[in-house]
Amino acid sequence: MRSLEGGNARTARLLAVDDDADAADLIARVAERAGLESRSLTDPRQIRQIVRDWMPDIISLDLCMPGLDGIEMLSVLQRIGFTGHLIIISGRSPLISKAARYLGEARGLKVAGCLAKPIETASLRDLLARLVPAISA
Repeated sequence: MRSLEGGNARTARLLAVDDDADAADLIARVAERAGLESRSLTDPRQIRQIVRDWMPDIISLDLCMPGLDGIEMLSVLQRIGFTGHLIIISGRSPLISKAARYLGEARGLKVAGCLAKPIETASLRDLLARLVPAISA
């Protein structure tokens, strides 16, 4: 649980952004089993509105999406003031994930980790288990 203004608490939230609905849903299900509230998003152009209205604490971001790819999304997240944690996901070369991590950090984003596709659910669970206490503090 994370404390909000006024002493209220709410469950930490994860937004899974991936043009592959099955991949986004898998990440959201793993997050829910880890105790987070989660949503999946397959159209990255909607991220501005969802981040503003729903305020996720963690975003998992696929780097390769049509229309607005993950690299462009790093700039979008910076511009909209996303202050949560970012998990970078890619089915491409680990060098691309590494470059995206550096770019995200250079833009002031809190990159919590990079995961390869196909997602290993145990790795995602471990990463979330490390993040949730930091969010709750």
